[in-house]
Amino acid sequence: MIELGDWIGASPFPQKPWLVLGKGPTFERRAQFDLAQYNTISLNHVVRELDVDVAHIIDIDVVGDCADALAGNCDWLLMPLYPHVESTESDRRLDDYFDDYPVLRKLDERGRLVWYNLAGGRREGRSPVIGSRGFSSEAVLQILAVMGVKTVRSLGVDGGRSYAPSFRELEGSTLLANGAPAFDLQFERLRTIVDERGLDYQPLVEPLRIFVGTDDTQIVAHRVLEYSIRKHASIPVEFTPMLDFPHRMPRDPANRPRTRFSYCRFMIPELCGFRGRALYLDADMLVFGDIAELADLSFGSRKILCSTPEHPETWDQYGGKYLGARSAAVMLLDCSRLQWDVDEIVGGLDEGRYTYEELMSDLCIVDPDEVANTIAPEWNDLERFDPNATKLLHYTIVPTQPWKNDENPLGELWMSYYREAVEAGAVPPDEVEWMIDRGLAKQSLRPALRQAPSRRSTVANASLDLASAREQIRRLEARVAAMERSLSWRLGSRIVRAARAPRRWLRRRTGRAQGVGSR
Repeated sequence: MIELGDWIGASPFPQKPWLVLGKGPTFERRAQFDLAQYNTISLNHVVRELDVDVAHIIDIDVVGDCADALAGNCDWLLMPLYPHVESTESDRRLDDYFDDYPVLRKLDERGRLVWYNLAGGRREGRSPVIGSRGFSSEAVLQILAVMGVKTVRSLGVDGGRSYAPSFRELEGSTLLANGAPAFDLQFERLRTIVDERGLDYQPLVEPLRIFVGTDDTQIVAHRVLEYSIRKHASIPVEFTPMLDFPHRMPRDPANRPRTRFSYCRFMIPELCGFRGRALYLDADMLVFGDIAELADLSFGSRKILCSTPEHPETWDQYGGKYLGARSAAVMLLDCSRLQWDVDEIVGGLDEGRYTYEELMSDLCIVDPDEVANTIAPEWNDLERFDPNATKLLHYTIVPTQPWKNDENPLGELWMSYYREAVEAGAVPPDEVEWMIDRGLAKQSLRPALRQAPSRRSTVANASLDLASAREQIRRLEARVAAMERSLSWRLGSRIVRAARAPRRWLRRRTGRAQGVGSR
């Protein structure tokens, strides 16, 4: 086996950027890119799907899954010296598995098996220690930095909770087997590595930037909305809640926004640097479709895409106001062609250039032929849910919104996603309790908070700690048993017994003498 430092010094790669390939949904887009312009390194099972320069695997069981592909699909296999077993640290060295997985022996005989020390496990020699808090992408990014790589791209290193279709059959066995609630947790660590190491790192598929209008009354709603988007997304997303974003307010009370965030949507092009596309959503929504459908819509000559949802009859009994057929609550923007200034737009209301309705429904600040209502109605179903059609449910009636009121006819649908999101760690319990305590959310949200990762019961945590302690004891006992079987242990034991024999003899003599005198 080759130690990582020796391998780096002896195996120079072409002066090309590196591409990290993961199992996330964007892996399916690999045909859109010229992979030959990169040095490639795969994560776990990806090596079975295509040829790569380097395959990286942390769990030894993945070697078994990919044994048929490893010898032919990679030039090098890179693994920890003490690989994990089903996401758990192991005391067995990599070469101890040669009989279990003959492909490892074959790669070693061909000089293609490379090892390194993985943080948290046993380490040997002076090989660099590579950290990973649960995701192999972290380890690979650090290894590339140790190699002196500066430019890294990725494909399939995505958020959410699903794999690309190529790996769908693995979702029942390996998906988030490390106990993490979602793949999104890796991004904060990756950003830290990028900053510390000075890397130029970007995904090949740029995230869809999603901006959500929200306020203090809808914090839990936008958390659940984000969870629902990521759950179904096949593309990376960048989610920005527009909570208390400052901007000018109209002087005339008649033009005051219907919500505190109504005018925030006009800030989006500037927030995006007037480039690319972005999606605006209200917070009071739930998504059941793949948001990639909206990201892929063609603008043509248009700058803004909206929808024309069917307005619910229940609006009448709750005083809902009809602003027109077009809805700006789901709005796709071509930011590169929208030179908006929110303060100037709000100023237009004060100057009487347009009314609130003309601004919010007609979007009169652009030419009529620059707006199209091509977002399908199922992406903005108002107070209506068809399991065979609805892709976005919009809870528009404020008094009955399901985080406030138990009487909403579609409330249990939202509650099921809320419970999932809490258990996945996507909803901070402190935020929910803050809202409940101020009367902004209903009391019935509390019970689910017990399932949040930070609120698991003391008994459950104690059980986990006990199980961990028992496992450590088992490993120590196994090591002691192995030592006792060794020749050096047996010889050492005999030497110790021989050295102690005179002391035992002297204690017995002294004891007998004291015993006679005491009678």
